Amino acid sequence: MRLKRTIYILMIGWLLCVAAGPAGAQTPATEYQIKAAFLYNFAKFIEWPASAHVSDADVFTIGILGPDPFGSDIAVIEGKPVKDKPLRIVRGSTLDELKGCQVLFIGATAAAELEQIVKQLKSKPVLTVGESMGFARQGGMVQLMTVENKVRFEINAEVAEQAGLKISSHLLRLAKIVSSADASESD
Repeated sequence: MRLKRTIYILMIGWLLCVAAGPAGAQTPATEYQIKAAFLYNFAKFIEWPASAHVSDADVFTIGILGPDPFGSDIAVIEGKPVKDKPLRIVRGSTLDELKGCQVLFIGATAAAELEQIVKQLKSKPVLTVGESMGFARQGGMVQLMTVENKVRFEINAEVAEQAGLKISSHLLRLAKIVSSADASESD
């Protein structure tokens, strides 16, 4: 429990330092700045197979599928190093437009097509992250949610493993672990 709290505090602390900006003026982090920090930290705590970096070996890419809920809030992570590569953010309305992403954020409107997206990405080394209800239980890998004004997350480790992704035990300790078999349970 202590490690879980420490990692969470470090993630939020990093975000607050970035959100403060160059002048050091403290401004409260927005929900999507916090979620952007989670995306960044997921990238740091997950190991991808070498085949995940073939399309553009010089950058680490996070794709946003569908309407972008982050707006400029995701700018706090763009260009930051991930796996010794600068982080690039790309946006698209189809999976074809987002080929080569290591992380794919699936917006709420695109989540309506989650079953088809999951089928297309099955066993591909792409970390899928979403915020729609039941996302991880329906075959997504990580679901972000806000509980009591705090961003929390669920991980479907089975789906990530099938895609060849290795999730750090530190990250798994912070998450609620779910499986696709849980999909029949109500959320």
